[in-house]
Amino acid sequence: MVKERRLNKPSDIKNLMAEQINQLRNNAELDPVQKAKAIGYLANTSLSAYKEGEGMEKLEKIQKMLEERGY
Repeated sequence: MVKERRLNKPSDIKNLMAEQINQLRNNAELDPVQKAKAIGYLANTSLSAYKEGEGMEKLEKIQKMLEERGY
């Protein structure tokens, strides 16, 4: 059974992509070429979520700093 989860933040996407990549890597029944393509796609998606997450963290820090200074 598939575990249901909400995907609200980039970190949620990163965790899901890591889980799916590991499942693909451990599945010996899949065609190696198709598996490589799927892993490449998921890795790219994971990288995009990582970059988005970094940007959001930086923005939140800036917002907090501005609020502390009364802006």
